[in-house]
Amino acid sequence: MRLGMRGHSRWRIILPCLFILACVAAHIILKRAEPMFVAQCSNYSNTAFTDIVNRCVADMARSGEMRGFFINEGAGINSVETDTAQINLVRSQLLINVQDALNADYPTDVKIPMGSLSGFKLLTYYGPELSVKIFPISVVNGELEESFEAKGINQVRHSVSMRITVEMRYVGYAINETELIETTVPIAESLICGDVPKYYGGGYMHGF
Repeated sequence: MRLGMRGHSRWRIILPCLFILACVAAHIILKRAEPMFVAQCSNYSNTAFTDIVNRCVADMARSGEMRGFFINEGAGINSVETDTAQINLVRSQLLINVQDALNADYPTDVKIPMGSLSGFKLLTYYGPELSVKIFPISVVNGELEESFEAKGINQVRHSVSMRITVEMRYVGYAINETELIETTVPIAESLICGDVPKYYGGGYMHGF
């Protein structure tokens, strides 16, 4: 009887200790795996955000809102004047649409299988899942960027694009990270064409 009672008492001590050790080991493993989980959240956020922005741009393009950005002027060498009011109007509307789409889709939970920690592709989608909540913590911002690129003889391509950014947070067990997500979309392009000079032999003739 005494031996049985002593053995039972030992298990009452050993089992809690084993449980504590298992919890500590799991915490250490998850903490070390944090960069991998954050990388997967980052990949999801970048893909989802780019998809949202592209859908909003496509919707505005189909509605005819993304027009009238340039005003051609001048004789001889042609110049292009941008319609600043129209560009600012499109920029503001696009940011509003993207913000509304984000508010509709987030916050969201991403399930990351523990098998993805193994490094084996066959186990990537298996095992217990760690839930990570993803949500924006800033408003959507957008900056217009212009570029000029030589195309052919006396021709320059003028491009206007918008870099759209938002700050996202990833929250889960042992995870609390913030990342700036960004994507760049083309807004408009124009071709600035200048006069092509004419040459005859070694002599120069005026352009047409």
